[in-house]
Amino acid sequence: MFLEKREKNALTGNLTLNGFSLDCVKELKYLGVVLDIISGYRTISYEAVFAISGFPPIDIFIIRNNEFKIATKNCTNKCLDGSLRVSELPHPSERFPLNLANYRKNIENNFPVVCFTDGSKINTKVGLAFVIFQDFIEIGTRQFRIRDECSVFQAELLCIAQAVSWICNNEILSSKFLICSDSLSSLCALNNIYSQNKLIVKTHINLDFLRSRGVQVFFSFVRGHTGIYGNERADWLAKEATKLRDLVSMSIPKSYHKKVFKEKIISEWNNLYQISINAHLTKEFFPSIQSRLEAKHFHPNFKLTQFLTGHGNFKAYLKRFNLSLTSCSSDTIQNAKHLILACINFS
Repeated sequence: MFLEKREKNALTGNLTLNGFSLDCVKELKYLGVVLDIISGYRTISYEAVFAISGFPPIDIFIIRNNEFKIATKNCTNKCLDGSLRVSELPHPSERFPLNLANYRKNIENNFPVVCFTDGSKINTKVGLAFVIFQDFIEIGTRQFRIRDECSVFQAELLCIAQAVSWICNNEILSSKFLICSDSLSSLCALNNIYSQNKLIVKTHINLDFLRSRGVQVFFSFVRGHTGIYGNERADWLAKEATKLRDLVSMSIPKSYHKKVFKEKIISEWNNLYQISINAHLTKEFFPSIQSRLEAKHFHPNFKLTQFLTGHGNFKAYLKRFNLSLTSCSSDTIQNAKHLILACINFS
């Protein structure tokens, strides 16, 4: 038996992993893990093994993973939500958990000034807005737009931070404020007093400033699209904010880089799969890598792998090792396709 490998990728020539050359890593991956997953013979082609397993080739993964790490490290300090060093963080005594209040009917009666925040993403554009009510009368709105690669979570978090900044500049309106958001994840992030996110740290500093001035700011989670006027108003303003031209500087989130990373791997993997002269039978079942990955129900095993590759207990395959004749009882070549489609013994 022999191990089929495609030609060495020139881009991976100098890469190593844990002291092993990439070619060695690739072979170990091939022999030690992927073949065990699909329970296949060692004569199966490199392309077929990875296609059936659903795992990308190790050389492509390492190259793209290296690019992913570089991209995620390039979060500049110019962005509002960059990460601070530990030495730059305020003293823990200056940071407190949020004052949380359960949203209930007529809760606005207890707060002279109520602010509703929301973020929205429409047609890849991300907007955010908040609306302020004083004694049930709308007194102001603010709208912002951030770069298209950003997430709704970032928009929601920035919107709450902007609302707190607005309160700092308008503290004379009241000694009690209520900020309502339909983003539970943003409120949980803000409740973390150990976060190194610049935006969260700045919000904590602003809240501490307001606390020192005798101003109380409460936060409440409201369910979106439940008919609450303030929330619906903020939602509409956030959608309209996606039409703005000016952008607030925010970092590209790791989730976006992961999406691009995955798309590049699948695209390059599929190109290599398509141009390969190997895996003919496998390509009849899975014409592309995308079609294989979309088959969520598919779980390879010893018998399935034999039929998907033609490498198994078939006379045509065993003939390669002089272990059997090629013909079936019907005087036709016994291979996987014959057994599936035409063999009278299994029809």
